Amino acid sequence: MGAEFESWGRVNRHSRRKAQATEFTGGAAEGFLAFGNGRSYGDTCHNDRGRLIAMRPGAAIVAFDPEKGILTADAGVLLSDILALVMPHGYFLEVTPGTAQVTLGGAIANDVHGKNHHRRGNFGRSVVSFVLLGSDGSRKTCSPRAHTALFEVSIGGMGLTGIIESATIRLMPVPSANVRQTAFRFSSIDGYFDAIDGIDAGHEYSVAWIDQLARGPGLGRGVLMAGDHAAD
Repeated sequence: MGAEFESWGRVNRHSRRKAQATEFTGGAAEGFLAFGNGRSYGDTCHNDRGRLIAMRPGAAIVAFDPEKGILTADAGVLLSDILALVMPHGYFLEVTPGTAQVTLGGAIANDVHGKNHHRRGNFGRSVVSFVLLGSDGSRKTCSPRAHTALFEVSIGGMGLTGIIESATIRLMPVPSANVRQTAFRFSSIDGYFDAIDGIDAGHEYSVAWIDQLARGPGLGRGVLMAGDHAAD
């Protein structure tokens, strides 16, 4: 079935075929690419000469262990759905990108980062394992101990190694889902670099805004924002 689709930034394409993941078993004569929620920059989730496999329909959270902080879900599940389930149990995603409206599979395939990169690295560091469907129809459970090379290249692999069908991730225990923010002003780029190491060492999250319209003595000024999960 042909379908119109777009990615972040309203980049439009017309797909010759957009199938659901449940329809696909591998062995396609034409190229295929998994399509999550279309939040990738530019046209990374486009496939003009092949098929898109829609991962969102029917996607569900498969298992959640609130004792160990381990969750398994289909690749088409949104990060926002995961957060809605785990936050009441005192957990949060180890890495949260700029929007929670991305799929679990997309977060792995793009190896997204968050505002706590200085502590948690990219999303791939929280991945325990995933099931990968290859173009030949084979399924492999990949982890740091099984199919290790495939595991490593699929994280940030942009879907080119196969379709991530489901994944198991490690969650981060937090005192609450609320984040307490503190803002620091800096008057120059040098001021930013003087402050950032100390801020990163003392806080879970950090992000800076730089006034790119400033000129003269205000050149390079900005605001450095730090955050931590609040205890109440």
